[in-house]
Amino acid sequence: MTIVITLGIAVAVVAFVAAPFFLLTGRQSEETTKNPDSTSGPLAELMAEKETIYAAIQELDFDLKSGKLSPEDHNALRQRHEAQAAAVLKRIDEVQGVVRTPEKSRVSRKEKQKR
Repeated sequence: MTIVITLGIAVAVVAFVAAPFFLLTGRQSEETTKNPDSTSGPLAELMAEKETIYAAIQELDFDLKSGKLSPEDHNALRQRHEAQAAAVLKRIDEVQGVVRTPEKSRVSRKEKQKR
């Protein structure tokens, strides 16, 4: 009899602990279907790629400070990652429909400096 009660309590505890994982997953999928403006598809992939590249750059800086990388290797790898990040940011702007022209931003900076 005690074995049955112990098993019942164990099942209840496991169900109580596991329930938020199953309920949370269902809520997230409902929110994304209800809200079409949420980040999804290609934009979500680009944002994830951007975060990955930023993390890699931070890791490179840490490796330089800890002595694992030489300054030459660090500079070469950092330039490569920065070029990748610039390309990803450009694709994010294209997906979002934002078009930036470098001349306009340079002019506005010069105007701000004059003021």
